[in-house]
Amino acid sequence: MLLWGNLARLWRRWRNSASAVQPPTLRLFFAPQAPWPSWHPTKTADGAAMLQIVVELEAANRTDRDIRIVRARLRDHPAEQTVFTIGSRRAGRFAKDQPVPPHARAHVVLMFFVRGRRYAPGQAFSDVVILGDDEGNEHRLKIGVRGR
Repeated sequence: MLLWGNLARLWRRWRNSASAVQPPTLRLFFAPQAPWPSWHPTKTADGAAMLQIVVELEAANRTDRDIRIVRARLRDHPAEQTVFTIGSRRAGRFAKDQPVPPHARAHVVLMFFVRGRRYAPGQAFSDVVILGDDEGNEHRLKIGVRGR
């Protein structure tokens, strides 16, 4: 019995020590929604080829306060312009500055405009969406993007 008591004490001490690094608490969870992420060829006003990448996500806030998403980017495809809106599908109200309510979910629509056409029609690729909140935290989600 003495051995198990000593082991339990050592375990508790190790778990509470500074050397036991605790992972950061997740504040927002993201999941892709249908229609699945896709890209479309488009052109700028001067005729240059671009990709329009459209991603729809559901964001779940696990905190007791509003969280605002203030920036969005793709890790591997630097966008010239990024547009996103946040809202509720039921209410039908979407805005860029709308927060994700506490203990609730919100629908996020992201559009990235990337210069140059890098893929053949219908070709798929993967990337990581990085969303930044109002406290400077970054939230990442790997997505697969299909061509249309």
